This record gives sequence, C-alpha cells and structure tokens, in this order.
Amino acid sequence: MNITLPALLAGALLLPLPSVILGAEPGQCATISADNADRCLRLNHIQVLGTHNSYKRFPAPALITLLNEYRDGWADDISYQHRPLPEQLEMLGIRQFELDVFADPDGGLYSQPAGGLLIDDPELTRHRAVMDAPGLKVLHSQDLDYRSTCLTLITCLTQIRDWSAQNPSHLPIMIMLELKDSARQDWGPLTYTTPQTIDADNIFTVDDEIWQVFDRDHVITPDDVRGDDDSLNAAVMARGWPTLADSRGKVLFALDNTGRHLTDYLSRSSVLAGRALFVSAMPGHPASAFLKMNNVLADANAISQYAAQGYLIRTRSDVPSHEARTGDTPRREQALASGAQYISTDYVEPSPLGSDYQVVLPDTEGVARCNPISAPSGCRSEWLTE
Repeated sequence: MNITLPALLAGALLLPLPSVILGAEPGQCATISADNADRCLRLNHIQVLGTHNSYKRFPAPALITLLNEYRDGWADDISYQHRPLPEQLEMLGIRQFELDVFADPDGGLYSQPAGGLLIDDPELTRHRAVMDAPGLKVLHSQDLDYRSTCLTLITCLTQIRDWSAQNPSHLPIMIMLELKDSARQDWGPLTYTTPQTIDADNIFTVDDEIWQVFDRDHVITPDDVRGDDDSLNAAVMARGWPTLADSRGKVLFALDNTGRHLTDYLSRSSVLAGRALFVSAMPGHPASAFLKMNNVLADANAISQYAAQGYLIRTRSDVPSHEARTGDTPRREQALASGAQYISTDYVEPSPLGSDYQVVLPDTEGVARCNPISAPSGCRSEWLTE
C-alpha cells in the first residue's frame, strides 16, 4: 500500500520544529559533540535504511513461465528479493524491516500453495513440517508469492534477536508487521486459499509471539516512551523519544496496518498500554507517535513537518518495480530529504531489472546519518557509529 493516512492529513495542523532538544537538561546538549552525542541525540534524530517485504524471495522461475501464459508480465512488480535478515543487518546496514504476517492457528493453511503445486515446487516438501505447525506465517501473498527467507514470525524474529544479541551496540532496529487476511479472486489456474481473519479476538497473538522471542528489556515499547504521561502522543511531543544511549542494542515494533486492524489493536487501550507495537494513528491521537507515510511524492512537505514535531516516520524510496526498471530517482531523493527516519527500499543493492537504481544513505559511510530535518544543529553522522 502506498497511501497510509487519510487525505485530510495534508490539512492537519502542523507545528514548527522545537528549538531545543526534547527532554534534555538545560545546557546539557547546547552543543553536540562526539562525547555527548549518544546522550543528546534521540531515536528520531537519525535516518536509516530499511527494506520493504524484507523476507521476500523471487517467485519460482517455472511459476513465472507458467503464469505468463495467462497474463504477460504478471510477475513484474514482485520480481525482487532480499538477502536473509542477518545478512541485511550485517552486510547492508539495514535497520528497519517489514514482515507480512498471516494467521495460521491450526497450522497447514499455507503449506500447499496452489502456485507451488502447479510446478511441483520441491520447497513445499522441504518446508512442510514448518508450515504445518500452528503459528503466524510470513509470506507476501497466499498461493502465489509464497517464497520467504524465514517462513514463520518466530523464525524471523529469532534471527533478528540473535544478531542483535551478538551486536549489542547497534542502533535501534524498527520491525514493522503488516497483518494480512485479504481474500483473492481466483485467477488463471490458481484457486486461492481463504486466509484466517485477523480481528480483535486474535490480533494480540502477534504480541504473544514477540514475547516468545524477545525479553522485555530488549524492546522499546509504547509504555517505555509514554512513561507517566496521559498519552503516548503527549509524551513524544513533550519529552521526545529515548536517547541513542538508551536505545542501542534494542528493537521496536510498529503495526503497518491502518483501518480495522488498527482499531482492533487499540481495542484494549487507546494509549497502547501493555502493547508491544507502536501504531500509525492520526497525528494528535493518544496513541500517535509513529506515522507510516509511504507516498513521499504526495506527502513530502507533511512528512518534513511531522518529523520536525518529533514523530517517527517511515516512507518508501521506490514502489514495485518502477524505479528499478527506469532508473528514475525523484521519489528516492524526496524520501531522503523528507526527514523520515526510515527509508524503505527494495534496492539497497543495485537493481537487476535494467537500471543501476540503488538507495544509499548520502553523506555517511555508516548505517545511519543525522536526520536532515529533526537532528539538532551540530549533529555529525560520523558520531553515529556502532
């Protein structure tokens, strides 16, 4: 999805950039230096790269050939893949992931994808035991784009946790979860599986699986940021996000969904008390601290304004395969300049689709740079080391 906040966002009240570092003691951070950067710079003061559908692998070539007979070029927009999550962390400096999650409480719902059966994909046999077990599954779309570097949420999170534990000084890692339960219309030779609905009765199994993998002190939660304030939004606007010193070696989670899934996740607490995930609620909502604003071409100015106020924001520098095929860069350049803290791409490495399109953080050789909008004056990217 490319548009994540309602159209009225553009007309919402936008406030100016605070003139001081939120939450700092008077005079403590009047001048940022290498010595005090970790104590004075905050989670929202940096910008890092993320990956979109971070678990994804190319569709099986035999499936592409077969389904091209029904619609030429059907796989154009899903012809990308990513390295396994630990390689993205270690080799590519990725610090934000997106995982698509399907509910499978009884197991086996996605173990025999129709596309895989059409081509007799040997992966179905190799992964049968994993996919037959109950638990949340990670894939792009049922029956069609089912290949994943980590097939279950537990597996994906365990890989991130283990890398994090081995690299305890890393900058915080954002993990976005998109909950998927949409039915698909049968097409060509494919009869699609009807997914398990995710609603207020089972949505908190996501939290349950997170806490099966991560210890509480490994995760920055809404409760941590809200503290004693009445709402999460009030805390972020008044005190700001944790410092880098308090965030290193940790992860935080965000719900990618808006609409009914957001409503269901907020059903037990409008301020996310006791919850594992931040959410993309409208600015000013009691639970609002993180914003998913994927369409930077339409919302660049709003992103900059909200970043200046103190929100954490994720945007995208490319969509399906347009930039990867054409080499067009306006979306990338606007994303980097917007002040969004998380720039999500499918091409952290050069595109194999006919151009040299790639997304690299400018002005740094590290995994992060000073945010062009929200970082305080004097911030230097060379201090954002791991």
